[in-house]
Amino acid sequence: MLMEQVIQEKLIAAAISTVLILLIIPVAGYLILLARKGILYLLGGTFGAETTWLIANRLTLPGVVHHECAHALFVVLTGAQIQKIELFHPQDDRLGCVTWSPKPIFPGAQSIQCTLVSVAPVILGILNFCLMYVYLIPKCSSIWQTILVIYLMISIFFHATMSRQDISIALKGLPVCALIVFVLLFLTGFDAAAMLHNVIFLS
Repeated sequence: MLMEQVIQEKLIAAAISTVLILLIIPVAGYLILLARKGILYLLGGTFGAETTWLIANRLTLPGVVHHECAHALFVVLTGAQIQKIELFHPQDDRLGCVTWSPKPIFPGAQSIQCTLVSVAPVILGILNFCLMYVYLIPKCSSIWQTILVIYLMISIFFHATMSRQDISIALKGLPVCALIVFVLLFLTGFDAAAMLHNVIFLS
């Protein structure tokens, strides 16, 4: 009876942790999108729509390149195949694109590739933004270096989001990824909810 209770508790913890882990990235991407819209709204009221459009889609070019390179890097890391990369080619609501195809290198690989490649700009965007803030900003020895780093950080931040196509592709692989995450969490006993509680209330 005690063993059944332990297994049940582990199943519940793994299920909750799976939901939390799978929600972190899209929620972070959505919050960045809201922040981007808020900033552009304020800029639009000050400088006008044309200048705001220029800032969002042209002056933040490094962020566009970073976004597409993040896709491309995760294509390579997950074993998929790159067909074409356009780091900056404005078309419709896209500023660039990475055309790729998943490869069934092992069961479930294509689902993992779809999800990870799609969320890559959010993961690497947040990671690189934080790394630049922690390691580059303190080492800037002049105002111009600081301005350059802040410009790159803002550009990356502006494009650390998921397009509609990214979301659509990510959802295709989500069920398999969720199952894999659930099994790993159950086997390892990792409790994301407990860790999050400790970070928020005990830090």
